[in-house]
Amino acid sequence: MNSRRTICGAMAVLVLCVTTMESPRGFSLLNNKWPNGTVTMHLQLGSGSGALIDGSTSWNQVATNALATWNTNIDLVKFSAANDSTVSRGDGTGTNNVFFDSAVYGRSFGNSTLAIATSWYNVGSNNKIEGDVVFNNTKNWNSYRGNLRSGANDFYRVALHEFGHILGLDHPDENGQNVSAQMNSIIGNLDALASDDIAGARSLYGAGVTSNISFPPRNEPNDFFNQLIGVYQNELRAGQVTTYVDPEGIVIWLSEYARYRVGICDHSTAQTRVFSAIDNTGVYGVCALTPAGAIPFPPRNEGLNFMNALQVKYRDDLRRGPGSTYVNSEGAVVWVLEYLRYRLNSCSHGDATTKVFMQIRGQGIQPVCR
Repeated sequence: MNSRRTICGAMAVLVLCVTTMESPRGFSLLNNKWPNGTVTMHLQLGSGSGALIDGSTSWNQVATNALATWNTNIDLVKFSAANDSTVSRGDGTGTNNVFFDSAVYGRSFGNSTLAIATSWYNVGSNNKIEGDVVFNNTKNWNSYRGNLRSGANDFYRVALHEFGHILGLDHPDENGQNVSAQMNSIIGNLDALASDDIAGARSLYGAGVTSNISFPPRNEPNDFFNQLIGVYQNELRAGQVTTYVDPEGIVIWLSEYARYRVGICDHSTAQTRVFSAIDNTGVYGVCALTPAGAIPFPPRNEGLNFMNALQVKYRDDLRRGPGSTYVNSEGAVVWVLEYLRYRLNSCSHGDATTKVFMQIRGQGIQPVCR
């Protein structure tokens, strides 16, 4: 298995965290995430803390509380804390270790570095396979709430930060964002997760919200597409083109892509969630309720980008062989989305089909039914 490691740190000053992508919503993400399920963190922090300012009695207890805080805000992945774990520590072993040390697997901490999170992931799938957190034992630690205290680093807020890296969150302040966030690279007086931190985690592992828009039953857009094939073949005299996606797959996944887009997901998020359904790794809700008024549909270029990616997925991941069709990818995207636009704006199956075919026959864009 081809794997790679990235390293992120929590510091009193700025740090570099590589392999990032920016998000227009404020939070920043690393380019890898966990597959859905349980992520077990092996807590090996010892029991020598004594009574801490916040009443905790061990570092493991504080770390467990930090993991539980993330769990309350995510759905598809959950942390599990293995307290006082005795598994071996190692880099690249597939085990998630959390411990104190004076170095990170032989690599020295920087002077201002409080902790480091490592991230091993599969290069092909971008799925995480290991994440360790090493706290710098040369620093003075306690656990408390409120403003930072001189000479006492708050273990809880640093643990929150590092476990955010383990989930796949990066530093928004190092990626062009100006937000209040526990995930900012500079540790400050914020002692809990901010809305930006939660939004970032939920973009990776949140189930989303239930759509307030009803799509037509699959048999109706399937019937439309079969009629569309006939129009292309018999009226437009279109030649056959190669496709790896069968007609039913085209209709189902374009409809799912449209469902996410009218549910206020951007192109990338919609495509990722459709592919998760194809891979059977999770079925997500939409990103937000569709506002009242005209129902928004994606621009055609983004729909075509999705369709091209779908062809590649069927060919390379699902190993589907080539087939042929009279409706090319662009025609499928344009007319299936037009059909759905009419349906979501109160047109019946028959009316929507007729209005699309009127467009194809040069009679212009027809009004919706409401």
